[in-house]
Amino acid sequence: MKAMRVPVFGPPDCLREDDIPVPTPGPTEALVRIHACGINRMDTELRSGTYGGEPLANFFFGKAIVLPHLPGIEPAGVVVALGANARGAAVGDRVVAHSHLSCGHCTHCRAGHDNACAEIRVLGVQTPDCGGYAEYFCWPADRLISYGEGLPHTTAAAVSVNYGPVWFGLMDQAGMKPGETLLVTGAAGGCGHAAIDLGRLLGVRVIAVTRSAAKVAALRAAGAAEVIVAPDNTPWSEQVLALTQGRGADVVCELVGAASWRESLSACAARGRVVVIGSHGGLHTTLNLGEVFGRNLSIFGITRAPHTAMARVMQLAEAGHLRPSIAATFPLSAAAAAHGLLETGAFSGKIVLTMT
Repeated sequence: MKAMRVPVFGPPDCLREDDIPVPTPGPTEALVRIHACGINRMDTELRSGTYGGEPLANFFFGKAIVLPHLPGIEPAGVVVALGANARGAAVGDRVVAHSHLSCGHCTHCRAGHDNACAEIRVLGVQTPDCGGYAEYFCWPADRLISYGEGLPHTTAAAVSVNYGPVWFGLMDQAGMKPGETLLVTGAAGGCGHAAIDLGRLLGVRVIAVTRSAAKVAALRAAGAAEVIVAPDNTPWSEQVLALTQGRGADVVCELVGAASWRESLSACAARGRVVVIGSHGGLHTTLNLGEVFGRNLSIFGITRAPHTAMARVMQLAEAGHLRPSIAATFPLSAAAAAHGLLETGAFSGKIVLTMT
């Protein structure tokens, strides 16, 4: 099968097209023919060997990435074969991967918080020979989530990994409610559009922050009530306060990291909730604890979504309630160009690879 792999860390053009064997499903696995795979920022960080400007191992707690590596966290496709003891999927099912594997027996897993498992393995990250930048992949059948024929594969790929953590953070952790104000940083990316879309669906007022005036129209079309344009190193929290009569945002979806952390806290209302889902703009920042407890702020760190949240967003997508914004599609062989576009930032929405 065709696969785009990372033989060495480097720029987008280090991605190499290889012919590798079609994998054979294990006893509890399904073999999935991939039709689409979303491009995740983690893919480009893994390819470059850095995360938030630091060595990749710093983010993965000292765990090295094995090369050559087959990336791809967000595949969507059709089950074509099953292992003898596979349960939870059938041949012909259209599925996305719940993109992490957990131990299944620790305290977190037993409580339904599989995304907090210490033994977690992420598809296309801790699985060097299994990822979405290929024509097929094998995955445990009970870690696949099905969707109907009415949902295009590209849309399914755009929803799964971006909407899942955002739903979990905003809804399950922060308890966002209709009528509140949601502030979204890094709003033009896949998770940013997911946050705006979920805010629209719930009936909250969304304020989006972007670095480029060229993205304002797309963010408004996605559901943002107001869009703040703030180039790098430009303060913007005062604009949020002005838009909220000095109160600030009830919920902040922080998708950038250190580069916007200070402004996000300043723009958050007293008793507000800050949901941190990304740190590609820097891992390390400072925190005034007096500001946190003095203003009764709650901070939630989110990485990945539990199975329940992933299943929920796929149900919403299948029912037509979500409007994911797909900025561009590329064939698998043009994965390097897709990475290049993502790294320029000259897009708004989700970039997706297609295999058919």
